[in-house]
This record gives sequence, C-alpha cells and structure tokens, in this order.
Amino acid sequence: MIVELKFLMTCNPGTEDVVAMEVLEEIPGARIIEAREGSGRVRVEAPEHPGVVERMLGLRSVHSIVLLLAEDSIGFDAGSLARIHDIVSSSSVEDVISRFQTFAVEAERIGEGHEYTSMDIARVVGDAVIRVVEARRGWRPEVRLNSPQVILYAGVEFDRFSLGVLVSGERSLHVKRYRLYDHPAALKSTLAYVMLRLSNARDGDVIVDPMCGGGTIAMEAALLYENSKIICMDLNPRFLKGALTNFIVARVERRIKVVVGDARRLTDYTGVESVDRIVTNPPYGIRMGELEEVRETIREFLGEALKALKPGGTLTIITPDRGYVISKAREAGFELQHARNVRHGDLLASIIVLGRG
Repeated sequence: MIVELKFLMTCNPGTEDVVAMEVLEEIPGARIIEAREGSGRVRVEAPEHPGVVERMLGLRSVHSIVLLLAEDSIGFDAGSLARIHDIVSSSSVEDVISRFQTFAVEAERIGEGHEYTSMDIARVVGDAVIRVVEARRGWRPEVRLNSPQVILYAGVEFDRFSLGVLVSGERSLHVKRYRLYDHPAALKSTLAYVMLRLSNARDGDVIVDPMCGGGTIAMEAALLYENSKIICMDLNPRFLKGALTNFIVARVERRIKVVVGDARRLTDYTGVESVDRIVTNPPYGIRMGELEEVRETIREFLGEALKALKPGGTLTIITPDRGYVISKAREAGFELQHARNVRHGDLLASIIVLGRG
C-alpha cells in the first residue's frame, strides 16, 4: 500500500505557481493540493519513498517545508484553543518525537479577528504534545526553545489549523550556506530562481546581471545552467568582491565572469545582440530623490539592454516601480511578456519580463 505524505511549503507570495511547477518537475508522483495566488503557501501530496524529504529540501523556490500531521477547521473565538488541543491529541504526533529528543513549537497566526495569539497556540500545542506522548509512550518529552531536535509547526490560517514537523529546520531555505557576504539590499535566492524561470532561460544561454550587487542571480544561474555563460556586473567593486567570495565558497567562480561596469553602457562590455537573458534587481530608490536617480538609470539602461539582447531575448527585472518601468520599456521598444506582483521582504514589488521582438 502506498502511503501519501502531505506537505505545506512556504514561499514568496506571488510565486506559488512556480513552486508548483518545480515540485511537479522534481518530486516523483507529487500532486498539488493547493497553490492559492498570493498566499505564500503551497500544499503538496507525494508518495512516501526513500529520499522524498531530501528531494523536497533541494527545491530552490521554497522557504520552509512542513510534513503535515493534521489539518482541520477551527474558529476565531478563544474557545478554538480547546479545538486545537483536540486536533493535536487526535494526531500521531507521538510518532515524530523519539525518547531523549527535545522539541519546540513554532506557531504562527495569519488573518485578523482571532481572540488568541500565536503564543497561545504554541502553549496549547506544547501542552497537548506532552500529554499525548506521556499517555501513549510512557515518558515526558523535554521542551527546548534553543536548538530543539524536533520543531513542530502549529499554524492558523484564518479558520484552518495545521500541525506538522518543520523538516526544513529553523533557518529558511533561502538562506544559503555559501552566502558569506550579504549585500545590504540582497535579493532572496528564491526570487532569483523564480526570475530565471520566468525569463525562459535555458542551459547554454548567455545570461547577464548588469546590476548584480551581491551576485545572487548569477549564483542561481550558475547552479541551474551548467553550460551557460554568466556575467555578473556592477559599478561597485566592493559588491563584486563580496559576490566573488560567495562564488568561491559555492565553487562556481570559474563559471561566472565578474565585471566592474556601468549598466547604462552595457554594450561596451557585452557587444550588440550577444545576450540571451538579462535578469537583474536594480536599486529601488525608496526616497523621492533616490527614486528620480534610479528612474534616470533605468531609462538609460533600457535602451542599452535592448541593443545587447539577441532577437527573441528577454529582460527580466524586479521593481516596486511597475507602471513606470513598463511605460519606459515600451517607449524603448520592448514588448511586455509577463508581469506579476510578489513580496520582496516587506515590500510589494513586481517581476516584469520584457521581450525583444
């Protein structure tokens, strides 16, 4: 009999469809249960087999992975805490904590109107777990908030409660071990992956990030496309030195060309009609004075990008200035192929894919 495992994955809101696509490509027999746009969550069912969790942990578009033990509907009133206690008590949570293992509960609450907090959820779930293990296993599990061996996830999304094991651990999967240098406005690796997928990049393409900062996009491209020529370019030598440090740690430095250069003069470094994909995260310029400077840079860059691209090439950019960038890109001669809103930390941004006809 095949046992089906259920997983809850978190991701950047607005990228759920890309997560679903990667899951179906990488996890044999996987089925998408739910991938609601903008939720930052994807629910997946997959047959239990050796290595399924390891495969899940290799996904490049997700932040965390929870192996679900139970899910059910609850209310918004304080009395729902008793319902949460009952759901935990009816689950098989005792099977995921071995004797002498420590555990902790990571709780979150999404939505408004609840008469209880995430701390209340953690307290109730922790109590239920201790009672269940004592009753069914005959020993009392130890709670440890610092580096527990088992992390239980307890989440309330509006009127749904989810209990599971956080198999991805305490640290988000977008935080890579190779990242010794952290750029002050670093792009999450998960968003870099999504941008590369949306750009229609293929192995063997010439891929350029002309405003690469800490090199996240170039790094993801090197890890995805073995035969591509990848150029990481920035005006700031300090940023490039940090990016190179990360490339060396990840052992991809020989596959990425690092160039000190100005994106507004891109063809001086790449030549004309020589690039398949330009994928970049330019400065945002949140304050008004900075915004005007950034807009001027974007205007000058767009013309150079169009000249640098081969026919059929694409420019993929992430920006909070969606309307302006699309307007100026069309004036420069680009065709809009795709645009979507995503969450970049606390900021609402857009990934825009522009094509050269």
